[in-house]
Amino acid sequence: MSKKRGKDTYDLIMSLLSLSEIQRRILISLAHIYPRAASGKQLITLIGYSGKAKSLYRGPLERLEKEELILVDRLTPRLHSIRVNHLHPLISYLIELTEAHGKKTMELYTEALEEGTSVDGNE
Repeated sequence: MSKKRGKDTYDLIMSLLSLSEIQRRILISLAHIYPRAASGKQLITLIGYSGKAKSLYRGPLERLEKEELILVDRLTPRLHSIRVNHLHPLISYLIELTEAHGKKTMELYTEALEEGTSVDGNE
């Protein structure tokens, strides 16, 4: 591994560790479905979040958006399109890693998104 890639990997790991579990699950999920986006309801189902969409927007998503790790497009007052910010250097690297080493996991996340289930198979 090159010195730069080693530093990128370290920075990515440290950034992920600084997030809450739910924030990590959101980023990992969105990175695996990239370039697709998910609505709040789809994201809640995908990650198996037991709370309401409103609490997800007011907490974990708000911080991720503030740190420019995700992009939230407000299509209507109640419908939001959420995706990873592929222009952020660490997120770009995360996407690169998932595309290079996570093909089966990407298929799992995409299938769960399309079927409206969580990645662990629970609805």
